[in-house]
Amino acid sequence: MEGIAQSQNGVAALPESRGRRGRLVRRVILFQLKLMADGMRDVVMSPLSIAAGLLGLLSRNNSAEVYLDRLMRFGRETDHWINLFDHRSAANDSPSLDRIAEQIEEALRHDYESGGLSARSARALAEAAARLREKTTR
Repeated sequence: MEGIAQSQNGVAALPESRGRRGRLVRRVILFQLKLMADGMRDVVMSPLSIAAGLLGLLSRNNSAEVYLDRLMRFGRETDHWINLFDHRSAANDSPSLDRIAEQIEEALRHDYESGGLSARSARALAEAAARLREKTTR
């Protein structure tokens, strides 16, 4: 896409004309989404780890740790997918929250540039803000 630069971590950055504040807001929002996904994963994995441990204790063969090992592998995979602290480059095509955010941002930008729903919503928000400013200045 024209005008899009790559940031240091490989994530598509906003055009330079949008400035550092726009990039900062985008990064903060994405970080908050990643924190939420990481937290939800932890909430789910906590009881699953107890269940995996109990299943391991109840198993009659030598595979006592197989359930916990599978859960740990799942945890590593989701850790790569969430990429909470940008430790992985988003330049590769593997699925991740970074890639999903890029695709959503690109779709919204395309929709906005073609005058679609995003553009109409932005105009409606601007008009509402203008009306609010008018009411507060009276």
